[in-house]
Amino acid sequence: MELALQNMPPYKRWWYKFLSLGLFPSIYSVIAFGYIGIPTEIQEMVRRQISPSIRVELLEFWPLDDWFTALFISALICAIWSGVGGYKTRSLLKSAYRRINGENEQLLEDVQQLQEKNESNAINCYELFSRYIFNNYFSKFELSSNERISLYKLDMDLFLCVGRHSDNELYRTRPSRLYPRNIGCIEKIWQTGYFQDVNPHDPETELVSWKQYNIDEFSFDTETLDNIKMKSRALQGFRIRNRQTETVAVLVFESIKAEGLKLSRIKNAMTPREMANLCHLLESLDSHMPSLEMASSEGF
Repeated sequence: MELALQNMPPYKRWWYKFLSLGLFPSIYSVIAFGYIGIPTEIQEMVRRQISPSIRVELLEFWPLDDWFTALFISALICAIWSGVGGYKTRSLLKSAYRRINGENEQLLEDVQQLQEKNESNAINCYELFSRYIFNNYFSKFELSSNERISLYKLDMDLFLCVGRHSDNELYRTRPSRLYPRNIGCIEKIWQTGYFQDVNPHDPETELVSWKQYNIDEFSFDTETLDNIKMKSRALQGFRIRNRQTETVAVLVFESIKAEGLKLSRIKNAMTPREMANLCHLLESLDSHMPSLEMASSEGF
């Protein structure tokens, strides 16, 4: 149920959780209608089980006929609640099943395509991961040309970009260098597992302050900042670990707008299951990706 409700607004999650409690009103409606339907003599026997003083107080509050009317109406409401809740819950779970099944089919299709490319020795891992990033994250979170997503694989304390997507052609350019682990937001992500930050300075109007913030917070130097094509303000990153809890990669979301990333929505969607899927894909293609020894020949 929780998996089906993830990424929904809070009011929708509470509404579906409320409807999913239909078991209790269902039991109540069965008991209430059962009581209404039994012979009058048995109804009286049941009522006698209630303390006489309480019965007197109840009858002073409402006549017996009104109590029967209230019992009937409440039982009817609970029956409707149970029916609608069960229908909505089943529909939600079916929808979640179709979505997850679709994601698995897409992943299987990508793997099959890789196998076909493997047979011809023509696997383009960068292209595959860039397409994976677009299909599973960029489109899902409805990001724009102001945003970019990059996947960096750890290799001997250096990070190599193995996949990237942005609708802005300038930002989606494949980087031609390796990234030190101890500089930038990558270091924060590698250390803590999750990191987000919003630069309070707009580089278009406060370039000096924007640079100083990155120097203070991320240990950049001025020359590096001058050469950065995408002057990001919002950052969000996730550490990807394998089953041995070893860091294998980091996934970084960036935006040149302070409010360009839906930080809470992205964080909720990056579940352990999602990161495990990405880790499995990385591990399955590890032998096909360039190592540091191959980096120079690959143009990095």
